[in-house]
Amino acid sequence: MKRLFCFILLLALCIGSVQAQLHLNTKLQNNHLWRGMEVTDGIVLLTDLSYTMADNHITIGLWGGTNSEGSYKEFNHYMSLKADGWHLDLWDTYNFSPGATYNNKQYWNYSAHTTGRFLDATLGYHFNNNTIPLSLSWSTVIFGRDRNSDNTQQKYSTFAYAEYKIYDNDGWKIDAGIGGAFALNKAGEETHFYGTTAGIVHISLQACHELKLGKYTIPVYVNGMWNPQSNQSYFQLGAGIINL
Repeated sequence: MKRLFCFILLLALCIGSVQAQLHLNTKLQNNHLWRGMEVTDGIVLLTDLSYTMADNHITIGLWGGTNSEGSYKEFNHYMSLKADGWHLDLWDTYNFSPGATYNNKQYWNYSAHTTGRFLDATLGYHFNNNTIPLSLSWSTVIFGRDRNSDNTQQKYSTFAYAEYKIYDNDGWKIDAGIGGAFALNKAGEETHFYGTTAGIVHISLQACHELKLGKYTIPVYVNGMWNPQSNQSYFQLGAGIINL
């Protein structure tokens, strides 16, 4: 699996074009929310270093996150292919937080039975018009720590998501989202990566605003997220502090 990811990365670099660009983005938030879960709370710093090529149709990147307490640490590799509203994303995710209950001390471990990482593949489509401001995506954990209790089978936990733009004017944008989760292979169990049974695990409402400070523009956002299955809710406040 590691060799396959490296091969895809090398192939993307080889077919890059003169329009290739390097980007650096950093966000500061009061927590990190993902697919109905609060990954961590506290002051969180998230950084994305990416390289786009082939007229922005291909992106490869490194993504990292940490919080002020040092209890959350994450470092991921990813690749994204885009064309005509479609996108295919592959994320190699490694959360090596000190309190993890899985293997968090072997970064290059790609053994299905012992790895602490997981590979997530997403296929999505964005209706790029004002008539249907809708984005749809299907994400499946295709490898890693998404196994049944006997550690004999991959569950292929899946997250299906829809996001609709409610408002976009005067520097404000408001989006509503809903996501459901289930396992393609139940492996004799109802639990999956996101919850205890198939169903809705994510409902969100996010408002973003382009804040003008002199010659600088800082995107600020608030996000309310509810998980009906776990009966939990979360509120997020964040800002983009670096955008290069």
